[in-house]
Amino acid sequence: MRSRAPLLALFLVTGSLLLPVVAHAMIPFFGPIIPQQGNYASCPAGWGMLIQVFNNVIEFLITLGIVFVAPLSVAYAGFLFVVNPVNSGGIDKAKSVLTNTIVGIVIALAGWMIVDAMMVVLYNGSLGSWSSLITSGGQNFCLPQTGAPYTSGAVVPAGVTVACSVPALTPLTDSAALQMEDGQTVVWTGADPRLRPCATKFITQPGIGGTVTSAYRPQTYQTHLFEIRDRWCTQGLQYNTSTACSALKNSVSAELTRHALSCSRPVATNSNHTAGKAIDVTGFDQSSSDAQAKATASCLTWYGPGDPVHYTLKDSCTCN
Repeated sequence: MRSRAPLLALFLVTGSLLLPVVAHAMIPFFGPIIPQQGNYASCPAGWGMLIQVFNNVIEFLITLGIVFVAPLSVAYAGFLFVVNPVNSGGIDKAKSVLTNTIVGIVIALAGWMIVDAMMVVLYNGSLGSWSSLITSGGQNFCLPQTGAPYTSGAVVPAGVTVACSVPALTPLTDSAALQMEDGQTVVWTGADPRLRPCATKFITQPGIGGTVTSAYRPQTYQTHLFEIRDRWCTQGLQYNTSTACSALKNSVSAELTRHALSCSRPVATNSNHTAGKAIDVTGFDQSSSDAQAKATASCLTWYGPGDPVHYTLKDSCTCN
């Protein structure tokens, strides 16, 4: 009986350690390691989630040891006992396997307890049941994402402020740009001195009778027009159904209509308008050979069907 005392002691120690764990530590645990419920699967991991994942890994390893490794080892020890009923070497090997299995479980659980205690001291500073030693401590599972891009259909964590994935329009600060935005779209200040006489000559010719809708533009206003079309057409704001983009969508849509822009007509980031050497003219058939001939006679070059309202002033040509 004395030879069995150490083995009995090991069983008692193991039982005293294992029962609280099994009762409180969510063992057996088979995953998922990373939380997949609710919003946790679609947000950046915060401190609370990292701690929970760490806890899940430990519980999973303990589960492997208790549910799989330990039973197989005990079964193997039993097999050795059965096949070696009188062989002292086989019996000693069986006892060794059984002892090592129990010691391994004890070490695993002891390691879990040590890590638990360290996390309590370093993290939330209070002891509790073993199942709550490694927890999120009430910390956010998701990192705050104020101003983060939002895509339609994404699950947004509570308390997180999202922004439209399409960039907003750059605010206008240039005085000339603000003047144009207020409705004075035809500005000659800053234009080449030859431009206005040539524009007047062109639209007053018989069969033209068009209207100049734009002349000189500061670069900031050219960029403004480009951004309107870019946001609506290139970045797909016209098809965006995200509630985070609704205000921007309404604003850009109004700007698109106000400036007579369309997805079928490009807007360049840099234009001859900013150099004061271009005009936009509407109200007639720009594609007719007669209109093109009269534009040439007025020192203007037609851009073409890609931007039919656009005319550029020719170099070394004057209408005076």
